[in-house]
Amino acid sequence: MNMIKKITLVALLAVVMPAQAAIQSLQFNGLVDSGYYNGTSYQGLFSFDDAGLLSSGTELINLSSLNFKFGSSVFDLATPALANATAVFQDGVFTGIEWSVNSNTPAIGFSFIAGSADASDAYFTYDTTLGLSGAGSLTYAAAVPEPTQSGLMLLGLGVIGWIATRRQS
Repeated sequence: MNMIKKITLVALLAVVMPAQAAIQSLQFNGLVDSGYYNGTSYQGLFSFDDAGLLSSGTELINLSSLNFKFGSSVFDLATPALANATAVFQDGVFTGIEWSVNSNTPAIGFSFIAGSADASDAYFTYDTTLGLSGAGSLTYAAAVPEPTQSGLMLLGLGVIGWIATRRQS
């Protein structure tokens, strides 16, 4: 019985340890506080794989998904952009995303600008083909996690441990 508990513990550690570097999903939102679109809110969701993060210096990780709603327009990674959308890290600290869309493709162009030391000073800017421009705040939050294969495996191992303990008594 003691052996089953040890095997269960080792299996749990094997599942939990690699989970530290994986697909990360974050939500963002903000409010335009200047220019033509003053008062317009925006929100979105993006994800990236941080497995290659070294936590040293400035690091850029390409986003694997992005969905952004500004007013009545929805943008994603298929939207023609000036460069790849990236998550920016400074010495392992997430500072925001960098992504710029030219105002010629949609009628409005915009940029997400990462912060310098952390995400608290990240911001959003926009510009239209008519020359109207402005900026806004930008806030990031962890997305609500979905059940994963690891979580289901942990649940299964917990049930096996419970059954083994119950049989012993």
